[in-house]
Amino acid sequence: MVQVSCVLVTYNRLDLLKECLQALQKQTEALAHIVIVNNNSSDGTTEYLADLEGDQYIVHNVAQNIGGAAGFSLGMKIAYQQTNDDYFWIMDDDTIPDSDCLAQLLKGAANLQQHFGFLCSNVRWTNGESSNIPAPVVNWSQRISDNLIQVKTATFVSVLVQRKTVAELGLPVKEMFIWGDDTEYTTRISQKYPSYFVSESIVVHKTKLNLADATLINDEPNRIQRYTYLYRNLIYISRRYASKANTVRTYLSDLFYIFRILASARDHKSVRIRALVSGMIAGLFFNPKVEYPKK
Repeated sequence: MVQVSCVLVTYNRLDLLKECLQALQKQTEALAHIVIVNNNSSDGTTEYLADLEGDQYIVHNVAQNIGGAAGFSLGMKIAYQQTNDDYFWIMDDDTIPDSDCLAQLLKGAANLQQHFGFLCSNVRWTNGESSNIPAPVVNWSQRISDNLIQVKTATFVSVLVQRKTVAELGLPVKEMFIWGDDTEYTTRISQKYPSYFVSESIVVHKTKLNLADATLINDEPNRIQRYTYLYRNLIYISRRYASKANTVRTYLSDLFYIFRILASARDHKSVRIRALVSGMIAGLFFNPKVEYPKK
């Protein structure tokens, strides 16, 4: 019987964390471990986690908010080093999986005879609309009869990877801090092994906005600065994994986006442009190293 660790990163969302953990406990395929990285929450999360009972929980509290990227990297390292589990199931604290979500992922893994890089779930927003939509490959439909669609990338809102894949290809890049670390990691994996969207594996992503609709043009003012990391990270990903021509196209597209901000953003236009340009410049010089876990 395969063993699975869930790797979960949380920051100041105690109510959602509780709901997520309740959903994890209701899985029809029981988890061997739940690794929780608490990013220095100040809303009672630390005290709540201290009261969790049982060897199933592995809680790591960090002294400062190290960001989602470093949190996932650390959580996967802990899962790798402190368990012998076969799979790592990665998710954010606002991810609420259906009771058979993990079972459907493991069914997909069995159908593929473990020949895959990563598997990702079918993410829905709170109103049932699609969210966090992964990027398909050109010949995406080859395993459609098994409810599997081949994809290139996914977000860390329910992603399953094998232990051996982490050993071979390493951990997420912690220096990315936030946004894009999941794109880089799943790209790194899918360039080596075919990876799939599992349509019957359902999760609800309880964000304030449907992330499929949020952009630098329309996002909330308190989230604008995050886009510096996004554009830096996406340019780095293009530099590392795509052709030079594609990287140039990406850069030109980002430059053109300045005019879209000027034309369409309702507020904080200069702040939005500054976040974009700062990320574009940083992306040219950003060269983090991949870390590999040691048992």
